[in-house]
Formats: sequence, structure tokens, C-alpha cells
Amino acid sequence: MNHLVMNRRRLVTVIAVCALVAATLAMSTGRAVVLVFLVHVVEIGYKILRLPCWIVDHSKCFTLDRLDPTCPPYL
Repeated sequence: MNHLVMNRRRLVTVIAVCALVAATLAMSTGRAVVLVFLVHVVEIGYKILRLPCWIVDHSKCFTLDRLDPTCPPYL
């Protein structure tokens, strides 16, 4: 009996998730939100992959002059 209840819950959950996904993708606003989310995921992945190179490249460039308010900013 317990196994049957678990199967029913799993079936209801799968149907509910599928209905929510279909409703989200059916609306143009939902598609836009999903695309923006995917773009952010890709950007975060790219930044994570570039982090070691950024640390190596920029560690030599950091000086305390950047913290001095009288020093002109580097452009």
C-alpha cells in the first residue's frame, strides 16, 4: 500500500511540474524569464572559468596607488 501511495505522489508531482513548465513556456514573459536565467547561468560559468586567469593577470597590476584619493585614476 505504501508503494502505491509513493507512486501516486510521484505521478502527481511529475504531472504538476510538466504543467508548470508548459504554462511557463507558453507565455512570452515566461520564455523571456527562462532565457534571461540561462544567459546568467552561462555568464557565471564563464566568469568562474576565467577566475584563475584573472587572478594571475591582475595580481601584478594592483598597487596601493589605486586607494590614494589624490592619485589620478587610470583610464
